[in-house]
Amino acid sequence: MAFRSFAAKLRPSLGLALLASSPVTMATPPELYVGFGPRYSDNIARRADQQQSDIENRFTLRGNYQTDPGKCIASANGELSYSVYSQNTYEPQTGINAGVTGSCELAQGLSWEVDNQTREYTRTRRLSNTPDNRTRKNVFRTGPSYLWQLSLLDSVQLSSSYENTEYNDLSDPNRNNNSTLSYPDSDRFIGAIAWSHLFSPDFSAGLSASVSDAELDTGAQIRRSTLSGTYSKRWATTALSGSLGVSEINTTLGSFEQNSGGVVGDLNLTRSLNSGGTLYLRASREFTDRASNYDIRFNEFTFELEESNTLEATSIETGLDKIFSNGDSLSVSAFANRSDYLGARSVAGGRRDGTGVRAGYTRRLTPKLSAVASGEYELLTYKADRADYQTTGLDLGLTYRSSRRLEWAARVGRYERDSDIETQTYNENWVQLSVDYRLL
Repeated sequence: MAFRSFAAKLRPSLGLALLASSPVTMATPPELYVGFGPRYSDNIARRADQQQSDIENRFTLRGNYQTDPGKCIASANGELSYSVYSQNTYEPQTGINAGVTGSCELAQGLSWEVDNQTREYTRTRRLSNTPDNRTRKNVFRTGPSYLWQLSLLDSVQLSSSYENTEYNDLSDPNRNNNSTLSYPDSDRFIGAIAWSHLFSPDFSAGLSASVSDAELDTGAQIRRSTLSGTYSKRWATTALSGSLGVSEINTTLGSFEQNSGGVVGDLNLTRSLNSGGTLYLRASREFTDRASNYDIRFNEFTFELEESNTLEATSIETGLDKIFSNGDSLSVSAFANRSDYLGARSVAGGRRDGTGVRAGYTRRLTPKLSAVASGEYELLTYKADRADYQTTGLDLGLTYRSSRRLEWAARVGRYERDSDIETQTYNENWVQLSVDYRLL
């Protein structure tokens, strides 16, 4: 595509110049850590049979940074990793999960925004999460935004952006029988206008409209139009915002054309607890496509490789994050999502339902020693093959901070996967030792 080479040249320069994020109130000192963590597994390939043990030697570099407030604001965080397998079960693996976002004020009310997100996902959730079933997704977006203050109570925001999505298959084609399938790269233009009225100091509402035009490297063209009512309300300890409206998505590929649409919306609710915790609830329903950033906004949601490009996506996530007065911490979350794939390529309706819970607890034993425990459960149901996939994980460990910069950890864990398809079941026991050193 004509704009892909342009985007490839634009990303590095803008990313370094604007390393920026949504507005910040204070700077965060830069943090940079280097780590090493060998992990032994008695079933490294997560197979139902022919189990093989191996040690994954993983090197990591992670950090985060946030600038001082000003005309340009910036934030970046992420982790780079490199893994070598002692028994050569897999080729050496390079991993990256990172985000760089930003905004610069060009004039009164006018700003230019940049966002680049990189994530790694499983290619299909029907198979286990191994290097043979992973892909890397990069979503780059940039464009101007203008806030027009009509009066003390009314404002209009105009924005336009260019978005580029690129996938990089991480699997070995000599081992992976799904390697002939690929996710679509895309170029996308987005335009939006939103009007907001301030009814009171803590309540506002308005209307918004947006149009998105995407061209996939498969030749498919996807247009999505959305009209919504928006709202935002704040109380002393609670914030609520969201939208409700209608959306239509149109897909053309050669002589093929498809139209779908319906009610869409989103909701965001956060509540601060007096005891030092935060409750949250996020929900969304929208018509989208596999090249969008929906799976970045909702981490528990993933696109299926073998399905059609467009889909109706619904997600809900809720949870509690709490820090106790003695230094202990608790994190609990629950989620549910549904994807209904649209079009001729959808298999028997192309519906997938996912539900799950995750929990983690850290117990401070001494000022330097802590015990950690975490668990997870996820159920995936596919309408196409009438199959369920249940995954359960549990791990326990200790962390020891020997100095301000140096931390040691030891963990043991087990994963189990049950399925109606016997070849997709497995058990895995693992042990990991790690050390992290703070450079900055």
